[in-house]
Amino acid sequence: MVDLDSVLFTEYDNARKVPLALVEVARDIGQEKPAGVMQQLAQLANVPAYVALYTPAPEANPANPNWSDIKSFRVKRMWPRPERGWRILTPVQWAQALVQIRGWQLRRFEVRAPANEDYY
Repeated sequence: MVDLDSVLFTEYDNARKVPLALVEVARDIGQEKPAGVMQQLAQLANVPAYVALYTPAPEANPANPNWSDIKSFRVKRMWPRPERGWRILTPVQWAQALVQIRGWQLRRFEVRAPANEDYY
């Protein structure tokens, strides 16, 4: 962990423990949020990396009323093809994007049987 005001998540395939993406998450206070170390880690691991800054909603989270719900996310892809600007997404849109990223990555890492598998 580089700084304590953010959290770095690794999205991974639970069955095989294959890392699928890196996401740095922090509360959105209008910051630019440099993520150079995470960007380098993503390049080395050959997985996509994102920064997701969240804005709390005034309502309580329906899953846990001790926490605020999330109003929106400000998201930027850091690697590959880093984005210059931020995208504003609803929580549903960000969740859908994460599912899509997971699907793309799982297809990249599908285990294919070798051609001579019948012999083993």
